[in-house]
Amino acid sequence: MNSVEQEPRKNLWSRMSGWLKPDWLFVFMLFASVVLAVLNGLKTDAFQFVPPPLFPKLALLMGTMVMLSGLATLGAKLDRRHLDDYMFQMVANGAVIAIITTIFVNMIWEIGSDLLPPITRDDLVAVMMGSWSLGYFFYRWRGLNA
Repeated sequence: MNSVEQEPRKNLWSRMSGWLKPDWLFVFMLFASVVLAVLNGLKTDAFQFVPPPLFPKLALLMGTMVMLSGLATLGAKLDRRHLDDYMFQMVANGAVIAIITTIFVNMIWEIGSDLLPPITRDDLVAVMMGSWSLGYFFYRWRGLNA
């Protein structure tokens, strides 16, 4: 008599993680970046911004940067545990592409500020989300050595 070996049943997280792949997240981010850019373009409310004094602003900025970079490091550590190394490298390399692209877009807008319409925070967030998605998919299609 032949015995049929059964595969162990997958738990709920294992079954759900098959559908929650980074591909779907980055498709959503790309779509959300386009929606954010379009909705931000429809806004016409302009308000005057009065900058706070320099020292509290710098203290708040530096404290927030240190705290959030620490949280991002912990988040990357958790991602690395649950993703294989190849997938983690694609996500991380896509993030590098997003940061560089956002810096260059901001730089171009600052240089051409007299000719270009003003760029807002929402515009930069849309650029970052869209370029992270495109960077991820570039590495997904071409591989990490491309």
